[in-house]
Order: sequence, then C-alpha cells, then structure tokens
Amino acid sequence: MLAFFRHLRIMPVYWIALSLLIIAVDHLTDPYIQFPILFLLPVTFASVYNGRWWGVGLAVSMPVIRCYFEILIVPWAATQETINTGINLIVLAGFAVLIDRTAQQTRALLREVTLLRGILPICSFCKKIRKEDNTWEHMETYITNRSKAQFSHSVCPDCLHIHYPDFVSPKISSKHEGA
Repeated sequence: MLAFFRHLRIMPVYWIALSLLIIAVDHLTDPYIQFPILFLLPVTFASVYNGRWWGVGLAVSMPVIRCYFEILIVPWAATQETINTGINLIVLAGFAVLIDRTAQQTRALLREVTLLRGILPICSFCKKIRKEDNTWEHMETYITNRSKAQFSHSVCPDCLHIHYPDFVSPKISSKHEGA
C-alpha cells in the first residue's frame, strides 16, 4: 500500500483529475448544494505527497475555476461568488500550508526516530548482537547506531567486589555484604 502512495507522489495528475471531478460535481449540483469542503481532499493529498506548492496551487486554482463557471452561468451572483472564492482561497491555501508543514514534521520525526523493536539475538557470553546480515556487532555500537543513546562504562558494586576486591573500601565492602 505504501508503494502505491509513493507512486502517487510522482503523479500529480491524480490530484488534478480528482480536483476537476470535484469541481464538476460541485458545478452540477449548483446553485443550492455546494461541496467546497471536498476541495480539501485533493489539496490534502497534493500537499502531503507532492509538497506545499502543489497543495497551494490546487487551493488557488480550484476555487478560481469554480468561480469562473459559476459567473458564466449566473452572472448576477458575481459579487457573492467572488467573495466566496476569496474566502475559499484563503482557507484552502492556509490549509495546504498547514498540511504540508504537518507532513514535513511527520517525515522528520520518522527519520529521527529509530526504534529497537522485537527480539534482539544476543550472544550469551560476549553480549554482541546479531544483525540482519548475520554479522555480530557490539551491543553498545548496535544500540548507538539505532538510537540516540550513548554509553558510559562503569563498574557496578557487585562486579567491583568480585573482580577488584583490592580496590574496595571497607564501607563499600561491608555495605555489599550486608545487602
């Protein structure tokens, strides 16, 4: 499904065709029923998948095209139609900019967020993690490459007592034995 939407990113003709279809339906149902809310669909898709300028372009062109046909059919309503077109232009263009900005932020977050998911195959002895290509990588390197986590090495009191008993002060030693 995602590949389908990636294909649409290179094909803005889909948004133009959808826009023309919505304008035609809106025009056919006039003067009593109007569907300018449907203008949001191609503007949204164009902004998300093709960028701000495609969305703003549709946000400007759709109301203008609609206004042109309405004035041809009902010339006495030109003033009202022009005012409505101006309102639609402002709202739709603002909407296109907001949608594009939201889409950009979402893409940026997806690029930045790399999650460690699932079960990590880890060696019982050396604690290396097996990667997808069946090579092994130190756990610290693996996690650092896939997140913003940084490692600082230290020695816990238990290991200090076991591996470096000569460096353990009596307070740490007695505290450890009492725990």
